[in-house]
Amino acid sequence: MSNQTYMPPAYGVPNPNYGESYLYTPAHNPGNDSMSTLHNDESTLYDGHAPISRILSRTPSPTPSEFNALNGIKEPRTTKETIQRYAILAVIIGAVVAISLEQKNIVNGLKPMTDWLASHKAGPLIPIALLIILSFPPLFGHEIVATLAGVTWSLPVAFSIVCAGVLLGEIANFFTFKYFCTTRASKMENSKLSYALLAHVVRQGGFLVVLVIRYSAIPSHFATVVFATVGISFPVFLGAAILSLPEAFLPVYVGYAMKNNSSTSSTVKNIILAITLVITVGALIWIRKLQEKAKPEVINARRKARQGKLLQQSRDTPFNHEQV
Repeated sequence: MSNQTYMPPAYGVPNPNYGESYLYTPAHNPGNDSMSTLHNDESTLYDGHAPISRILSRTPSPTPSEFNALNGIKEPRTTKETIQRYAILAVIIGAVVAISLEQKNIVNGLKPMTDWLASHKAGPLIPIALLIILSFPPLFGHEIVATLAGVTWSLPVAFSIVCAGVLLGEIANFFTFKYFCTTRASKMENSKLSYALLAHVVRQGGFLVVLVIRYSAIPSHFATVVFATVGISFPVFLGAAILSLPEAFLPVYVGYAMKNNSSTSSTVKNIILAITLVITVGALIWIRKLQEKAKPEVINARRKARQGKLLQQSRDTPFNHEQV
């Protein structure tokens, strides 16, 4: 056996070979306040030839992503993530500009379809069906359907139709993921820190957090997936979903204002937009603060889970100490 030793990073700093060489913070070496040595056979951490039981009793070090989260270090986005972010932003800006400049032409172009929907008794069932389908991630487009409803029907009727479609779609989404996707969501919670933090906040916060998340900038159909898979009861979810229905009023009123095209409607639309924006951003900031506060507890639980897994593996596959 070679006498060459490995000099790991300072205590508490993530091992650059995490998951490859060893999973633990280096053992304390009385002769060196910050460093320790590791045998190349990975069977013994040198602190006076510590036994493997002591090695496995140590909590594994944070992963690089966990270390960055604890220390407020933002991980660089990949090229794909950057392109996606700017593409979404460009689409949103383009849609807003197009609607502002071509409002009359859009309403006139949609008139044959909106007249047909308004004149048929089964007309409301079409946007309701579309809203139900679009409730399942990664689909999107609730706002487009809600705006179309605002153009087609009177304000109370349009809002009622949208509320029915949104609520039925969220209920279908909730039960689908609750009974068919819980295992997959659990794996995602174990592998993705941001998902684990959100799941933890939801479990600890209960009804209030569920309601605030539904008003935040977090997409509602994604939030419903989290609620369904982390153990939130259906009555709690349903209550929050009903109380958050006013969030759907903005796109409905945008369509209604496009149809009326009056200065009063435009002013009311801008006021509603400003109020919605403040509530949405404020809710998101509050949820982010809860996630930040929960980071140490969540990361420690993840480290303990990895330790438990390693202890189980050590029982199933004992280490070879013949050469120690």
